Amino acid sequence: MRGLLIRARETHGALERLFVTGDFALYHVRARRGEEYAMEAGENERLVFSTDGPIIVNGEPLHVRDMIYTPKDIGVRIRAEADANIYVAEARGSTQRKQFVKRFEEAPKMESGQDCYARAIVVMIGEDDPVDRFLAGYTESIGGSWTSYPPHRHDGKPEAYIFYGMAPGFGVQLLMDEEGEEAHVVRDGDVVLIERGYHPNVGTSLNGIKFAWIIAAPPSARDLSVEIHPLFRSVPVKMSHLKVRGSG
Repeated sequence: MRGLLIRARETHGALERLFVTGDFALYHVRARRGEEYAMEAGENERLVFSTDGPIIVNGEPLHVRDMIYTPKDIGVRIRAEADANIYVAEARGSTQRKQFVKRFEEAPKMESGQDCYARAIVVMIGEDDPVDRFLAGYTESIGGSWTSYPPHRHDGKPEAYIFYGMAPGFGVQLLMDEEGEEAHVVRDGDVVLIERGYHPNVGTSLNGIKFAWIIAAPPSARDLSVEIHPLFRSVPVKMSHLKVRGSG
């Protein structure tokens, strides 16, 4: 399976699991102001964030797109301070670590690509952060631009794209490998799980394409190395958070 499209949900009252692949899972709830949610401590580390409303997690106030990391053996308590789409990613942890918060406004931001593939990339959880599995951030393009471009792949490191901020526009997500190609129209709240293959996307001229990205990598390969599609290896990137490796 190259990937999976999960359409936006209006789930209220409880966190709903949108997918699970191996030990990587993503949960979502459309919370109303004042509602509270909890996940018990266990073997999983977690990332919690909202794409459109303030929340409080384990006593920490989070603005839109801020992220909080909670390690294994630490539970999660969430309160919605306004209506909000709340997401919780989890994967099996292996190390006793500390909870921390990353602020969207303070995180490293770079302008990547150019012309019809220009976009801003904000790395929230990078290679140097003290976590076991996750790499995470946000990508926001200008209208009509491609992102995840030039097309790249990182098989063995499943990734979720969580789309937001595109209405009334939309995007088109491609999934490609040696066995075939597929395309999905994506709108706010849709989620694409990328299991393998190249995965470029493009937004309309209205609001471009915007998404949170979360990778659950094996602990021994928790890095941002990628393989570029052979047809696109000469495409100039300018700046990137990714590290290009050989074709394998």
